[in-house]
Amino acid sequence: MYQHIRVQREGHVFVVTLTRAERLNSLNAAACFELDRAWSEFMADAQAWVAVITGDGRAFCAGHDLGDAPDEAMPESGWAGLSERPPMCKPIIAAVNGHAYGGGLEIVLAADIVIVDERAKLALSEPRVGAVALGGGAQRLVRKLPAAIAMGMLLTGRAIDAADAYRWGLANEIAAAGTALQIAMRWADEIIACSPLAVRATKLLALESLEGELPQTIKARAREIVPQVFQWHDTQEGIAAFNEKRRPNWRGD
Repeated sequence: MYQHIRVQREGHVFVVTLTRAERLNSLNAAACFELDRAWSEFMADAQAWVAVITGDGRAFCAGHDLGDAPDEAMPESGWAGLSERPPMCKPIIAAVNGHAYGGGLEIVLAADIVIVDERAKLALSEPRVGAVALGGGAQRLVRKLPAAIAMGMLLTGRAIDAADAYRWGLANEIAAAGTALQIAMRWADEIIACSPLAVRATKLLALESLEGELPQTIKARAREIVPQVFQWHDTQEGIAAFNEKRRPNWRGD
């Protein structure tokens, strides 16, 4: 079904692996169309509660494959099937197993949680080849980093290492060499321990704030959610489990 990526579900975790290791997992248009299909599959799978994206080999993703028809049209969802896609309520974790350059860093920036290998370097390197970070990188980097750090990276294409990514809040955790996926799966397990419906509602509220929605819009969204929460099975189950001092059994409804 897929030629450039590998998709598998492990319990409630939907794992997407970039498999163009010989090209440092750089992506062409065909790979982006496959990612678009994979994200749609993730959202349609009721038992997939969180996604993890990582790469085969020594790189996470070296960006756009400039040697393979770089001007070919992308899917409507944009770069990596993410940049133009409406916000997904299910969380995404990036297990950055190696360098993430250009579009590779744009995938990282589209994730909700980032685990970065201690050897990895990250850069929006597009200006160094006469290109522009059009996959959401220019917009998202300035929201996630202090302005001076973000602009320094954007205007020079300069890379930062894992320690700086963590220092400036771009990564949630630094993984020992070769363990990024293992650590990401641990984070996924922590998310799965929570109610999936509560996680999704929380993510959407947080994204609206990050995207600069007006406070009244965010309050309106919260008011919409309030009457729904106590109708969810999982909310009733969570309250019962708390009172009975046991672990909840989430159903996702």
